[in-house]
Amino acid sequence: MELSPQTASAVPSRRARRVTRAGGGFTLVEVMVATVLLSMIILSILAVLIGSYRVAAKARYADHARYVIKSFADQFLTQQPLDSNGNTLTLFQPTVDPSTGNLTPLGTGLSWTNSYGVAGTLSADSLGLYYYVLLGDNSGAPITATVTREVQWVYSSSGAPTLINQSESAGYLLVGVFKITYPYLGNTMSQSISVVRSVP
Repeated sequence: MELSPQTASAVPSRRARRVTRAGGGFTLVEVMVATVLLSMIILSILAVLIGSYRVAAKARYADHARYVIKSFADQFLTQQPLDSNGNTLTLFQPTVDPSTGNLTPLGTGLSWTNSYGVAGTLSADSLGLYYYVLLGDNSGAPITATVTREVQWVYSSSGAPTLINQSESAGYLLVGVFKITYPYLGNTMSQSISVVRSVP
């Protein structure tokens, strides 16, 4: 079949138009699809970055909390338990409630200074006396943690804790449990450490 001159001249012009339109840019649908895909990629990267920041912050607070209670445990193990008059320092006094005979966690006898030179505070609330310290104070986002100590006598024969003084000729054994509790992203985090020492 032969093409008429009009039809033959129309065929190249359609091809030319098609080539011109294809080389001129993207269609609106293509641009919208590309924008949606790029937005999804950016949002997923942002979610990963936020998640990694939270994991790093949680580890930073946990490390600082561990450092605080380990420092208290080291003080308990290395300091002299008696003052110059022979009185037991508060850190080494058992935290036994004399009226009930029960062990009570207390913040008394603890001393801490953060990296800015600000000391912790001893404060009472409905649950008892707690010692408050700042965690992450050098990160720009400090949180307040509560620290307590539970100190009680220990049987020298079995090592089991007791609420009754087991003083012997060589002295007595004390067990100290230091616990730190702090909030993080709506959860309550806590760590504790137990140490045993002889007095005097």
